[in-house]
Amino acid sequence: MENIIFTTFNSDELRKMIRDSLSEILNEYKLESTGSGSSEIMTVSEVSEFLKLSVQTIYGYTSKRLIPFAKRSKRLYFNKQELLVWIQEGRCKTRWEIEQEADEYLQRKNTKRRENSFR
Repeated sequence: MENIIFTTFNSDELRKMIRDSLSEILNEYKLESTGSGSSEIMTVSEVSEFLKLSVQTIYGYTSKRLIPFAKRSKRLYFNKQELLVWIQEGRCKTRWEIEQEADEYLQRKNTKRRENSFR
């Protein structure tokens, strides 16, 4: 028998929860589908073309450890899947997402303030 939990969400909160859950599932699926069997190792010049950045910029990122890489025998190697995850981590939130987070924060803050005033 499953535990059933009832709670109230407004439509925006529900949409955000569904969107976040779907995003997580899709990201996990992408990682699984491009798993270790299909991981592509790239050289500096290939990464330069892939990211559309100069070779010097790639070397600069590696020296500052801003980009994931491996080094063997004075050569740099990059995993394509790790680069895709690195790019995705730098995603900027839309104005709508920021506004939604601010609204949720204010709602939580007001709820806590009301709970504390009853004590």
